[in-house]
Amino acid sequence: MVLMRKSEVAKGGARHRRGCRPAILALCLAGLLTQAAGALAAVTVRGAPLNTGYNVGSVAQISATLNGGTDASHYAVTADIEYAGSGAPRRLELKRENGDGEAAYRGEWAIPANAATGLYNVTLRVEDRATSKTITTAEAPGFFVYRKILQISHVRLDKAFYAPGERIRCEVEIENLSGAALKGLRVEFSNENYPWIATFSARQNGAGRMAVSPSLGLVVLRQSIDVPAHGRVLLPMQPAGTAAFLQGSQVAIMGAGGPARHEKIPPPEVDRYTLAVWNHGRSRLLDMQFSPQVIVRPPGRVTPKPYSRNYTHPYNDEIDFSRYREFYPPGYLSPAISIDQSHTMVQPGEAFTLGAAISKAYASAAGFHLQISDSGGSVVQASNLPAPSGSAPASGPIRAAWPVTAPRQPGVYTLTLSGRSANGETASAKTEIAVNTLPASLLVFCPHEDDEHPWAGMMRAMVEAGRPVRVVFFTGGDVGECERYFDGHPCDPVRAREFGTVRMQESVEALEHMGLKRNQIVFLGLPDGGSGAIWFDHIQPAHPFFSIYLAVDHTPYTGMFEPNLAYARDAVIEATRRLITEFRPAMIATPHPDERHVDHRTANWFALKACQQLARAGTLASSTVVLADRAYGSGGYKPAPYQYRNYPVYLSGETAAMKQEMGWIYQSQDGNLDEGSKKSYTELPRVEQHYRIVDWAMHEGWNE
Repeated sequence: MVLMRKSEVAKGGARHRRGCRPAILALCLAGLLTQAAGALAAVTVRGAPLNTGYNVGSVAQISATLNGGTDASHYAVTADIEYAGSGAPRRLELKRENGDGEAAYRGEWAIPANAATGLYNVTLRVEDRATSKTITTAEAPGFFVYRKILQISHVRLDKAFYAPGERIRCEVEIENLSGAALKGLRVEFSNENYPWIATFSARQNGAGRMAVSPSLGLVVLRQSIDVPAHGRVLLPMQPAGTAAFLQGSQVAIMGAGGPARHEKIPPPEVDRYTLAVWNHGRSRLLDMQFSPQVIVRPPGRVTPKPYSRNYTHPYNDEIDFSRYREFYPPGYLSPAISIDQSHTMVQPGEAFTLGAAISKAYASAAGFHLQISDSGGSVVQASNLPAPSGSAPASGPIRAAWPVTAPRQPGVYTLTLSGRSANGETASAKTEIAVNTLPASLLVFCPHEDDEHPWAGMMRAMVEAGRPVRVVFFTGGDVGECERYFDGHPCDPVRAREFGTVRMQESVEALEHMGLKRNQIVFLGLPDGGSGAIWFDHIQPAHPFFSIYLAVDHTPYTGMFEPNLAYARDAVIEATRRLITEFRPAMIATPHPDERHVDHRTANWFALKACQQLARAGTLASSTVVLADRAYGSGGYKPAPYQYRNYPVYLSGETAAMKQEMGWIYQSQDGNLDEGSKKSYTELPRVEQHYRIVDWAMHEGWNE
């Protein structure tokens, strides 16, 4: 259909009316109006920014393509650029580009040096130049604006192989991206670490922070260095750290990596190191990067050949060639009886349906026998079940379903279903059920994407029971293994944000694997590693924390619970209060308040502070159950004053298997290693050990 301007519609209508009889004049006019309206609706526009992020002082480019209409010169194409949530867009006119085919447009916005960092929404608009009326609009992907003032642009080590105790030499180049000189910078070299996890010893300073741990091998390459505006400074090759065997210790420091191999002469291993640039007072981390990977090996020992975490196995001699062949133990699977595994997480005394597919050879069996045994092997229930009713299908097994009552004592139970065929042969199959007392609703707070994994069994039980569940992620996880994802390239703000979206998608897919839906998942988009600084040093939204990786002080992601959430304690607690108030959970799950990773313990602090404020206001019952989990171990701050009680959650074999598979989905977080070291059915843990915080409503302010 051809798009016509109003004047063209009028002229065309006059010509058409001369050929119309009076009796059908009304129909002719109606047809012309319908044609004109349809033509106007046919105008469409689509487009996007040319990049997902831009530094302040640079130029953001927006492109668009116009479709429909008789003459593109009749239309003006603009982009409304709005700092998300501000309600104050700025209009950018896009200019027509020469070319054949579709009408292409492009515009440039010079981002001010003082522009607010965070997410910007883009709305494309098409206007009729003659009337200035809007014909159509379209939402385009947004972009984020960051403020990166310094980067480590180059790191080089003198060798690829080191012996334990050998001195490592390092060359570093630092680049000032800003228009002002940076003075008194401190440059550090250390064993691989993230400062917000590992740079503390057992002693606590007056501000509640920990001193640097000697095990990190930290060396100051330059105590004070000045970098001119838009300039670079090269620190030439110089002695840095000392090579050592780190395998095993890195699991505690990084939360990843392989276990130590207890051999008299350790095997070769793959290591890397952290380069960090701080301000003069070491109160603000300006940038950090990891060195190229090296191999540390003792003199004379070159095997086994080590592999980095990019590979499935750290050593080929650790590959198990038998475990994967038989996942289930003998007696669980049968060609004659296949038990339905879709509902294996039940509540005490629950009446549920045991489903099975029965081969035709057993269709005429007089009946079946069900035996339920506890984890110690004692039989707690035994009953005879009738033969499946109804006619047998022409092909395939017979579907059977029997009502069963679950035991009343929480725990893991084995169900054995057996039957006898018409010719006297017997067959049996087994499965497990887990019995747990469940809350009416569950709200899970996670510091990073993959920290929902400890709660997988509880969440699966809630899904099978049809009870409400919501999962909230505080940070975007934008740091952990970002360089690894981008094949060793430094993680600049654009890559960090993209990596955050990778981790968010991993958690969405992992939770979907456990039965949750996307609308049950909420992201806040805080910066990875920044929660401690937000809690202690950036209270009010007017003075937010600035993330070194994302180079922003407001969340830069799309699809967040609150767009452009300020990286400030009050803003985070307010968002947490809203989430709790809207969902009204009977149970809240958090990390442990004493965890060594600052994002983990602070996630608990955010959640409990919100709960305590709501309890004081009378909008959250003190009977609300609050659970804690421990993933990293304690350390990093003074112990919390709360009292705890053990709170086990039991997992059926099927749920334990699903939880193991869930771990493989976090590919950016060693999912490949988890899959490479998969456990068999009998090896999988059947208990999630959590802790109930008995007196969570008390002790408010102990950590402020």
